[in-house]
Amino acid sequence: MENKEIGFQADDFLPNRTSEEIDLVDENGNSYQWEVFYSFSLLGNDYLVFIPTTEQEYQFVNVEMDDPDSEVPGYIIMRLGQDEAGEEILEEILDEDELEEVREFVEDEIGLVGQFLNQEE
Repeated sequence: MENKEIGFQADDFLPNRTSEEIDLVDENGNSYQWEVFYSFSLLGNDYLVFIPTTEQEYQFVNVEMDDPDSEVPGYIIMRLGQDEAGEEILEEILDEDELEEVREFVEDEIGLVGQFLNQEE
């Protein structure tokens, strides 16, 4: 997947709650509009977390949630990278160790994320 005009801003120490939506196009040309749930830096990389909003997006979930009360099966974490031309792109995290470390970071921060969500209600 690649992004279009992401305008990403990250903080090196704290997650950044945003309400920015980005348009994503997968390798088959299908277009999706995702809201950036939050962003953070870890391991020298920048990451974005998305919550799927439709069942069609559930196929992209790479971190499953164990919460039986959750309305979604999990969330999506993507790494922000650059293509050959220097344009920002979103990269799937293929390394299982990296994904596990990033998942642990997100779960450690989930209390802070929950506070953000409760403020919006």
